[in-house]
Amino acid sequence: MSGPGQFRLDLGRCTGCETCVLACRMAHRPAQSLAWRRVHTFNTLGLPDLPVFHLSLACHHCRQPACLEHCPAGAYRQDPATGAVIHQPERCLGCRYCTWVCPHDAPKFDPDRGEVAKCGFCLERQAQGLEPACVAHCPVQALGFEPRDGLTGGLPPGFPASRMGPAIHFVPGRRPLPVLSAPPEPRLLARCRRALLRVPEPFSARGEWALVAFTTTLAALVAVVATAAARAGRVLPAPLPHPGLLLWAGALCLALSACHLGHPGRAWRALGNLRGSWLSREVALVLMFLGLVAAGTGLPRVPGLTWAAAAAGFAALFAVDRVYQVALRTSRLDFHSAHALFNGLYLTGLLAGCWPLALAAGALKASLYLGRKAHFRRCGRLPRPALSLLRILLGFVLPALAFGGGWAALAAVLGDLVDRWEFYGELSFPSPERQIALDLAPD
Repeated sequence: MSGPGQFRLDLGRCTGCETCVLACRMAHRPAQSLAWRRVHTFNTLGLPDLPVFHLSLACHHCRQPACLEHCPAGAYRQDPATGAVIHQPERCLGCRYCTWVCPHDAPKFDPDRGEVAKCGFCLERQAQGLEPACVAHCPVQALGFEPRDGLTGGLPPGFPASRMGPAIHFVPGRRPLPVLSAPPEPRLLARCRRALLRVPEPFSARGEWALVAFTTTLAALVAVVATAAARAGRVLPAPLPHPGLLLWAGALCLALSACHLGHPGRAWRALGNLRGSWLSREVALVLMFLGLVAAGTGLPRVPGLTWAAAAAGFAALFAVDRVYQVALRTSRLDFHSAHALFNGLYLTGLLAGCWPLALAAGALKASLYLGRKAHFRRCGRLPRPALSLLRILLGFVLPALAFGGGWAALAAVLGDLVDRWEFYGELSFPSPERQIALDLAPD
């Protein structure tokens, strides 16, 4: 085939036999420890008012791939001849951000190797004029390979919509839905769906403890520096007895951020995509913040240095929040009570004794937190009353009783730590599995 190609999936032919998965693994045994292709079944319960079909999905080698755009290390490239999106493992940090931003669940993180791997479009087979292994070995010819400028077709249920231009053409099934002589009562059917549908597991906060600690520590550090700037331009605020503590806390921040990486020794590569990746911008702003803090500690008489450090710190907190908003595909105005920027502003108000700021940020955080818990209750999710009570007591009640200062800020940090832990545990990045659950859920 001359020029870029794309997959074709005939939903009426695919039986879900997973021969394509096996063929892919056999063709790439040395490099593939986790399956790069996966078969997702829509309506596994056989609900009578919905179709049953299978989605055989791997990397779709999109025209505008999110993995390439947002990877901080520039570990992806796109082959202009075939359109293949190629992962370069020698550049990979193991930060897993590409697995968050890809709604098709294509990149797979291998914890043993500490890096990501994914479908490479069988470039070596294409160079020989052969089809990809998954296509060549499909026993029912449900998978095909065709020129990319051909038909694209409509997206079936269960396939996350995006603007990335995935190189896959879906052929709709030809079998009509059976008509029931006595269809079930709608309320009963909705109740059965809620009881039987398996909701995908949320993100694991336990596995991301380093990010929980890093973001919480960073917000506290920014608040300390901002308070110092607000107090007659002094570099160090009253609660810190020695400048070295500030620098040690900064070093702890950097160490915590590196703990998340599969290859900590490649952390310097995180600055490789400032143009497109909010993760690269976050790293750059954190380094700028800590550099200005170190300079201000050594040069306490330089005017405006502490204010510059505080500004860089708040910009870094904004970048932290944007990293997750981009991955979750939400807007800048989709606020969360655990957002790092709000945490930094709230702590600054408490430490500096600026009650308008503390009250405004605290009220916003509290309303967002209680609103989220009310939403969970309406959706049938457990609101975790004990943890919620702990978060409210530490984050809002005790700071109000302490009337600001160091003890109020310490209680607020502990409350934010609880909220940040819940935030990571509630993350649900777009994926085919989650899209299927959404499309099958009752209205």
